[in-house]
Amino acid sequence: MVTPIVWSGVANLHGVATSGKWLFGTGYDLSKISVVDMDNNYSQTREYAFPADFPTFVNPYADGVFHGEALTVVGSKLYALFYVNKGSGYATYYDSVVVRFAINARTGALTYDNAYVTAGKNSFTLDLYDNKLYVCSLGGMQNAGSGNADTNLCIVDLANFTQGGVTKVTLANPTQKGDFRDISILDANNVYIFAGHYDSGFAKLVGSVYHTTIADITAPANWTEVVAVNDPGYLWGIHADGSRLWFVKGTPIAVYDGTPTTAVTASRTFSITEMSDYTGGNLNSACFIAPSIPATRGLNLAVASKSLASHIRLAKEARELAEKAKK
Repeated sequence: MVTPIVWSGVANLHGVATSGKWLFGTGYDLSKISVVDMDNNYSQTREYAFPADFPTFVNPYADGVFHGEALTVVGSKLYALFYVNKGSGYATYYDSVVVRFAINARTGALTYDNAYVTAGKNSFTLDLYDNKLYVCSLGGMQNAGSGNADTNLCIVDLANFTQGGVTKVTLANPTQKGDFRDISILDANNVYIFAGHYDSGFAKLVGSVYHTTIADITAPANWTEVVAVNDPGYLWGIHADGSRLWFVKGTPIAVYDGTPTTAVTASRTFSITEMSDYTGGNLNSACFIAPSIPATRGLNLAVASKSLASHIRLAKEARELAEKAKK
């Protein structure tokens, strides 16, 4: 019998990161960060409520409700992404915050590092590449028939962790092009960005997966559409591993060989019936696990894992909105 390990500081887990023997976890419901000792049966040693347990953090939102979304460790610092609702529900959003904490290597204790920046509204990614964090933000709640005018991709320069070090990438016509929904960075020459919005009845998501480079990431006009999207489903995410581009595409999972830079068709698609015995089912979660040996059978794979834990919230909200649209 397997005894489950309970971390009292995490409910509805959305993000984890590690530093030495310490694992940090955050969840949507409690807006806390748990500190877990991996050398002691993964037991929780302490927890922090954010922002309540960090009085030196100057809260910019008197009526803001914080939700833990993602964590990333860089050196001795922990970066945490919290998205912020105005009151309860998910109709109105403030700009999200990326907060920096100092990690005590001996105890795992966290100290607010007197530094935070704001990103976009309804943010959910915190991808690290070349000492920069990439934060996708929907720009508000998910809409039927159009994207959000405030959607953006924020690039946070950790070498200049101030608001002046945040670069915002916006689409020329976001209401038509859709919201920033995911990013996957393989290397400087291969960056994939997914943007889209639901149709008028939340029956399908309409959008595109684009290929670009780090040099051109701030110039969407130079991006190339590699996959056009007009498909049903609620869970969406992309991951490039150096051998294939994986696309959790609503209900199926589509796989594209290589690192496509022009329009491509899937070389393999896993349907819901190949992943379950329920033909009417929907994907609720997905996680990409990096291989222990990056070079396998002549394939050079990116040594990176990716969870779609934060995307699950968006899938749940979209399903709820779809049910409401039917009434």
